Amino acid sequence: MKVVYLHGVGPDGDADHEWLAALNGSLTTLGAEPIDERDVVAPRYAALLGTTGLSVAHPKNTYKEKDDRAARRAFERRQAQVERTIRHFEDVKTFGFHRISGAMVHPIQSAAINAAPIAELKQVKNYLTDEKTRAAVLQRVIDDLPHKDDIILIGHSLGSVIAIDLLDNLPSGVHVRRFITIGSPAGSPVLHQGRARILKRFPYSRVDDWSNFLDPADAVTAGKGLAALFPGAQDFMITGATGHRSPSYLRHPAIATLVDQILNPGTDLVVASSAVVPRLTEDQASTLATIEFANHVTDKIDDNERANRFEDAVSVLRDNYVAELIEQSTGHAIPQEIEELSKGRMPNLPRRWDLSEAIALTVVLANTNLIAPHEIDTGDAALQAIVPFMVQLGYPTGTGKKVQAAVQEVNDHLSGSRWSPSTTTRVAMAAVGVALLAAGPVGVAMAGAAGTAGAAAVTSGLAAFGPGGMAGGMAMLTGLGGTGGMVAAAAATARTGGENLVLDPTSLAIRVATAQALRDVGEPFDDNLWQDIADAETGLAADYNRMETFSDPKSPALKKIDAARTTLTGLQGYMLAHGLVPDDFEAPLRDGSAPEPSGSGKAKTRFQLRRGRDDD
Repeated sequence: MKVVYLHGVGPDGDADHEWLAALNGSLTTLGAEPIDERDVVAPRYAALLGTTGLSVAHPKNTYKEKDDRAARRAFERRQAQVERTIRHFEDVKTFGFHRISGAMVHPIQSAAINAAPIAELKQVKNYLTDEKTRAAVLQRVIDDLPHKDDIILIGHSLGSVIAIDLLDNLPSGVHVRRFITIGSPAGSPVLHQGRARILKRFPYSRVDDWSNFLDPADAVTAGKGLAALFPGAQDFMITGATGHRSPSYLRHPAIATLVDQILNPGTDLVVASSAVVPRLTEDQASTLATIEFANHVTDKIDDNERANRFEDAVSVLRDNYVAELIEQSTGHAIPQEIEELSKGRMPNLPRRWDLSEAIALTVVLANTNLIAPHEIDTGDAALQAIVPFMVQLGYPTGTGKKVQAAVQEVNDHLSGSRWSPSTTTRVAMAAVGVALLAAGPVGVAMAGAAGTAGAAAVTSGLAAFGPGGMAGGMAMLTGLGGTGGMVAAAAATARTGGENLVLDPTSLAIRVATAQALRDVGEPFDDNLWQDIADAETGLAADYNRMETFSDPKSPALKKIDAARTTLTGLQGYMLAHGLVPDDFEAPLRDGSAPEPSGSGKAKTRFQLRRGRDDD
């Protein structure tokens, strides 16, 4: 494998290989092998930038893929792997937005280019403006490349512009295992105005990943990344690179780590020995169940293209989970099932959930967007996945059908039409933004759904994804669209019996569906649910009254609260119609009288667990 380096402005094209000395120094510090100069390709084209009268044909575009949508999804999966590596360096930050607004940067860079106080920007402009120079430089680089090989491609400054320009002109046998740009000015639209845009189509099946590093103090970059103009780029901000020169960037251990990963691939996975095999924790087992439910959803999506996108999105989240788990293991052995998962094989699910726990887990997953923040209309695939998933957990088909029916009944009641995650949830639960938790580790549990023990066991291993994972966890209710919130149905408090519950309409609706399913199979359900809904309704009423005093009559916030109250009213109506109301509340609710005091001799404990009644 060759390391290809494209230099920036300079009369000799960095003939002394200062860039390589800096990179090798960082590799050595990491304990990695330095790069041998014989494995380096560093074309020198500085002289061509000032030459006139050149007559070279522009290299042909060699990227001919007609449909590379699958390749792009695989590319994004690899990009996620790079991001997981980089985020461990404290002085490197993901740069997914412009640190300095375009309105400020464009005039600055435009003035800089036109006045040419910075030689680098002037050379970039010359390269992009003079098509003969551009063609000659590209051809010089191509002539020095191997015709068939894997390469690591590094471009600095002007070299980064040339490298980007080169991607769809590479020899067809060359594959870029890692693409790194540093100190690049290519993110400024000023440089592309009035001329053919470089890299009109990113070659996703030719380039494994693309990391762009910039120092916000680097005047050539003006603090701008590349992602706004080039969808393949992933920006990272290095603080303290101290200047624009390539050695300043290449000394950084983050870049050296990315290079070493390709040159010396390995794994930190510590597999359990045959002597000691760790048992899956509850979180790990629940996460495996979540991934497997997502696999069932994939199988039930009736559109192949959507199914493929859904499957690829789940793969990214699975990768995140495995990476986080390996990091957390800190050299200790991990369960055999996790080893299987790390190799892309789905292990057999453990049959450790009793019926109440399995139902609660299944209902949560059926009402969860497993690929948040992405959105794919899966039709009724999540509903159809319930039966085979319950069978896989070890329960009869008939039990799975009862759970499926309960989920559908609650959603139908709230929406007034047949259940569909792409429409029902958005309409009937439009108020979820009122109380959803949007930060912190995401754990999905049905607080009180099956009693303290059952609810605790349902706590999902999705928390392992954490807020920094690709999706910030996989627990956003189906169809929430742009709310950005996650369903957090009191995962932490479920273990203590339901104190300080999170009372958002979404989690309450899921709990009602869970209670219905439990009742239908004769399992205990929790009478606390009615009071929780009543408490949520009271709280929303108080919020509405307080906000209405000063807010506009058509305030979006007031509309959300109205929608939430409608949802809660619908849930109460459903519970009353289906016998899910506490015994000491049921009769008074039906005849309009007041409930018995909970301390009276006649009344049961107000919110004790009870089994589904055969006479309902």
